This record gives sequence, structure tokens and C-alpha cells, in this order.
Amino acid sequence: MRFHWATLIMIYLVIIAGSIVRITESGMGCPDWPKCFNQYIPPTSISDLPENYQQYYSAVREKKIKKFTSFLTKVGLEEKAKLINADKSLLYEQPFNVWNTWLEYINRLIGALAGLFILGGFIYAWRQKEKKRIKILLGLGLILLTFFQAWWGSMVVATNIVPWVLTIHMVIATIMISWQVLIISSWSNSLITISRTLKIIAFVGLIIFLFQIIIGTQVRQIVDHWLDSSSRSDLVLDKFDLFLSHRSVALFVVLFSLFLGIYSYLTKQKVVEIKIFIICVIIEALVGKILADYSLPYILQPVHLLLAMVSFGCMSSILFNYKLIKN
Repeated sequence: MRFHWATLIMIYLVIIAGSIVRITESGMGCPDWPKCFNQYIPPTSISDLPENYQQYYSAVREKKIKKFTSFLTKVGLEEKAKLINADKSLLYEQPFNVWNTWLEYINRLIGALAGLFILGGFIYAWRQKEKKRIKILLGLGLILLTFFQAWWGSMVVATNIVPWVLTIHMVIATIMISWQVLIISSWSNSLITISRTLKIIAFVGLIIFLFQIIIGTQVRQIVDHWLDSSSRSDLVLDKFDLFLSHRSVALFVVLFSLFLGIYSYLTKQKVVEIKIFIICVIIEALVGKILADYSLPYILQPVHLLLAMVSFGCMSSILFNYKLIKN
């Protein structure tokens, strides 16, 4: 059981590492995948690279983009494929930066370690007798989701971080949190019960938070695009309609958390995840306010994301880890 909680923590660490890579603009620090500059241990100096490395990796990216857009066309996303093919800026290979390269490399190492934890949980499930089938199926499902996430991550690199591709990458990571919580519930022998109404409220909260995370990711992408041609000190988030939507949903989430707390108190349902959820939501709202008012200070961006993901995990836990009260 502790092993599966450790796996959940590893998934959170991957998300935080990815956030740090994002805010430091290190996502393209390694132009290929799974290796980094075609090496298992990345270079520490530009002298370790061939003179034409930018042209070489630009050509490699072009081939990967063609394969990816071919996949998009097959699944009915032909317009998305055309937009990617038409955007020649995606072929730009940034100059070597040792810090960006090693930040991205460490991010990948953390991801690989999380993958080993996930694989270990699946192998351990085969040794069980109680609920063996469901444990194996859930473990297999998470492995498949992890492989898809790894492949999609390679497409994020291949497309030079196309915004909507990155958003899907974040959504998959969020789903992995919920899936791992479901795995934990399959190993739990908890007899704590809650009402069906509370389960429904938790499900609604799960959907709201997933929606809010998607909007937040889109807001960050709009800001990144704006900062390409403007100064961070001139950033005013209120002029972006999507940010106003994000802020409105955030206010609703705060009210939702208070409603959830009051409901659980009045119905005498003592659920520790609700307390954690309320604390996280309130702190997240305060951090969000600081981010908006002070031009998105770097150090608070991973904190904001972590609080959102923990809140999402809390809703998942309420939904999966508690049994229904028998009438």
C-alpha cells in the first residue's frame, strides 16, 4: 500500500518537474527523445556537439512532425495537422544551453523513475490473491497510459511545444493522478462510508477542476506568446478574456469548497480529504491572486500547479476510496 502512495508522489514530482521546465523555458533543452542530443548522458558544452547540430535536429524534427500530422489526419484532426505543417517556425532549433539541457534531462529522469514505480506496482499485483484481476487490469491500464503519455511527450518536443499538444500532455498527467488514486483504492481495506450525495459532489468537483486546469494551461500559453514580444513588467492579465474566465471559475471553486465543507459538517461525514481540499483551494486562490498582480513570479507557478493537482487528487480520493453508506 505504501508503495502505491509513493508512486502517486512520484507522479506529482513529474508534474512539478515539468512545471519547472516550462517556466525556465527548458522544454526544448533536449531536441530529441528519449535520448538527449543522441546521448544517454547529455553534453555539458557546445564543443561536444557537431557544428551543424541545429540543422541536423531541425531535419529530424521535420520528419517527426510529418509522422505526427499523419497520425492526426488519420484520427480526424486534419485541420490541426495542416496548421502544424504550415508553421515553419516549429522547425527552429534553439542554440545549445547547458542549463536548459540538464533541467530537461533531470525532468526525464524523474519521469523514468516514476515509470519504474508504476511498473513495479503492476508486477506486485500479480503476486496478490485478493482482487487480483482488478489490480492487474488497473496496473496495466496505468502502464498503457504512461506509454501514451511518454509518446505524447515526445510529440511535444517534436512539434516545438505546440500549445494544444502541451495542454493534452497536462490533461493526461491529471488523469494519471486519478488513475493511481483508483489503484490505491483497490488495495485499500477501508470501511469508512460516505453518502451517495457526497460522491456526486466529488465527481462534480473533479470535472470542474479538470476544466479549470485546462483553462489555466491555456492562459499560460497565451501569456507565453504575449511575452515573446513584450516585457514581463508590462503584463496585465485582466486584458485576456481567457484569464477572466479562469478567475471566475476560481471564485466558483472557492465557493464550491466552502459548500463541500459545510455539507460534510452538517451531515457529520468526517472526510480528511475535504479539509485538505479546502486548505489547498484557499491557498491556491491566494497564490493565483499574487501571480496575477505581480507578473507571474516564477517561484509561485509550480506551487500554484501543485495545489491544483493535490486538490484534484483529493476529489479523486473521495470518489474512489470511500464506500457508500448502505441504506
